[in-house]
Parts: sequence; structure tokens; C-alpha cells
Amino acid sequence: MFAVNPARRVLALGAALVTTGVLSVALAPNPAAADAVTLNATVDCLNYNSFGDTRDWYPISVVGVPYASLVAVPATHAWQFTKTLASGTTSVSVSAMCSEGHMYDFAGSAGSVSIPAGTTTVTATWGCTTAPVYPGPWMTNCSVQSVSYS
Repeated sequence: MFAVNPARRVLALGAALVTTGVLSVALAPNPAAADAVTLNATVDCLNYNSFGDTRDWYPISVVGVPYASLVAVPATHAWQFTKTLASGTTSVSVSAMCSEGHMYDFAGSAGSVSIPAGTTTVTATWGCTTAPVYPGPWMTNCSVQSVSYS
């Protein structure tokens, strides 16, 4: 009887250690699921048309970004903003308006940036161009000009 108790104690201790080890592995953070990603973006109109005025100027709007979040870059008439993207985000795109005052002004294609796993910061520049499309509305299309990751 005395020999059975130590054996049971060893088995119980072993089971507790194995259970603890298994729980530790199951609760460990997933390395593929990184923290939130910071996007540092610059958006520039490569051409512009406001009621027929085609001088270089700031984008009229950046879709989904409030004006209060936009920071002006006077040298290039671009907007910059920083946005925190949710953990697990795999791509981001930006669309803007570089025309106004026409019968219709639309935001067209948005340039997309893929976000590799483990990335914590994306710094990207989008260039947007506007042009009339048949039968007359103006459409702004944006594309990625540069991107870097860290």
C-alpha cells in the first residue's frame, strides 16, 4: 500500500505537468497574428481639376479619412495621414478625389498594398489622376507609387 501511494503521486504530478505544458502551448500567442499595423500614407493628385482650374492642389477628399486626420504637405500639395489597421489586415487601399465642380465626379480605382505577415508599419505613397470619361463625368484613379515595410 505504501508503494502504491508514491506511484500515484508521481503519476498525478506527471499528469499535472503534462496538462500545464499542453495548456501553455495552447494559450501561447500565435506568431502569425501580429499586433495592429500602422499605416503612414501620403496621397497626392498628380493632376487636378476644380471647376476647370487645373493648377496643382490638394486632393479634395481621401475616402474614409476625416479632414481632421489629414496633414498638409505644402511642397507637393499632398495629404498625409496615419491610421491603425486591425490585426490580421492583409491589404490596404486608398481612394481620393482630384476633381470637383463637374456634373459628376467619381472616385474610381484604389491602389492596393499587400501587407506581409509580421509587418508592424506600412509607409506608402499613392498618386491619383483624374480625367473625363464618356459621357462626361470625371473619375479619379489612384495607384501605389512607393511602399516600404517594417
